[in-house]
Amino acid sequence: MNFPQNKYQIILADPPWKQSRGGKKSVRSQSSGKPLVYPTLGLNEIETHLRLARDLSANNHIMFLWTIEKYLRQAEDILGKLSYKLHARMIWNKVTGIPAAFTIRFGHEYLLYAYYGKLLPVEKTQRGKWHSVLTEQVQKHSMKPEIAYQFIESVYPTTRKIELYARKQRDGWDALGDEIDGMDMRDSLELLGEYFKSIE
Repeated sequence: MNFPQNKYQIILADPPWKQSRGGKKSVRSQSSGKPLVYPTLGLNEIETHLRLARDLSANNHIMFLWTIEKYLRQAEDILGKLSYKLHARMIWNKVTGIPAAFTIRFGHEYLLYAYYGKLLPVEKTQRGKWHSVLTEQVQKHSMKPEIAYQFIESVYPTTRKIELYARKQRDGWDALGDEIDGMDMRDSLELLGEYFKSIE
């Protein structure tokens, strides 16, 4: 990645929470109840990564944190431990959702909108234009919706942004993820931390 000159004002994180691909289904017995095809992380590891990212950010900044129903409470607990204040629980309406296993079809994920220090004001022209429910159909497993990026870029157009656990580079963002730089997330964040110390 290209090293930034200023600390981040926006962090977007999509941690690989520990889970499997749902319960067994007789019609697709090979598709469910098995480990995910990418490595997952424990809560302590995720908290460590988010803490390192927080320390790379401006005194006042925003954390957008993806989570699922299973980890909603734990995700909010981590934010609290790191001194973030929750502004909103945004919801991604996935339209189709994960096929039902034992009870209901989980057709949503949460995008937690939290802030550190003071809440950054949104772009004036975007005030009140965005809904707390973002609707976009699922494309493929773990891929987050384009509308979420559009939302963040619209309300905070001039901020320095970083995406953690990213799978690809996006224009206007710095991105860290083992599929991009081949490094462990903690190593990448610590390298960035050393860089910021060198330019202070």
